[in-house]
Amino acid sequence: KNNLIKMVRVNVYGDVKATCTQRVLILLEELNLKYEVKSVDLGKGEQRGEEFMKLQPFGKVPAVEYDERILFESRSILRYIAKNNNDIEDLLGDIDTDIWLEVESQNYNPHVSKIVNEKLFKKWKGEKPDPEVVQSELKMLEGVLDVYEKRLSKSTFIGGDQFSIADISHIPYTNYMLRCGYKELYKSRPNVYRWVKQIIRRPSVKSLIGDL
Repeated sequence: KNNLIKMVRVNVYGDVKATCTQRVLILLEELNLKYEVKSVDLGKGEQRGEEFMKLQPFGKVPAVEYDERILFESRSILRYIAKNNNDIEDLLGDIDTDIWLEVESQNYNPHVSKIVNEKLFKKWKGEKPDPEVVQSELKMLEGVLDVYEKRLSKSTFIGGDQFSIADISHIPYTNYMLRCGYKELYKSRPNVYRWVKQIIRRPSVKSLIGDL
């Protein structure tokens, strides 16, 4: 792996507990790019502040300054930064990577985000979870993971045989799912569980979100 650190100015405006911010930080760690985190306090509603809204008009974290470019929408940020640094390491992959990045966005994320919101984020805010939401989302997620099990019986990583931004995009919510006690959900699908362990235990992930 090339340890060359490019002199690109990268500022990440976000909250390190937020999954979308974590996606971007994991990629930057993987590429060994220097960056600075400019903390946006979601609890205080700083994402709705005038300064942040200049960077991200929808008031959602993260926003990234990458040299002269202002980027937002985490998966688009992944694509852009991976594309611009594939001389360090190719994490952009090919069309399969892009397909599974999209699958994560449209099929995996909608369910895990609702479950984690109920089980974890509501707890952080002192609110009560809705068990019915959790149950119905888990049922939908089971079907998605069955598709993943088939896919991962044929490939090492979700986008193919190389680690890529498609894997990175799955990490933050999968990490929170495991912390919420859903290890068995993944473990009952051997190929999915093998993959999950591989992506969660990477040094780039450990340095940001700690050991499980």
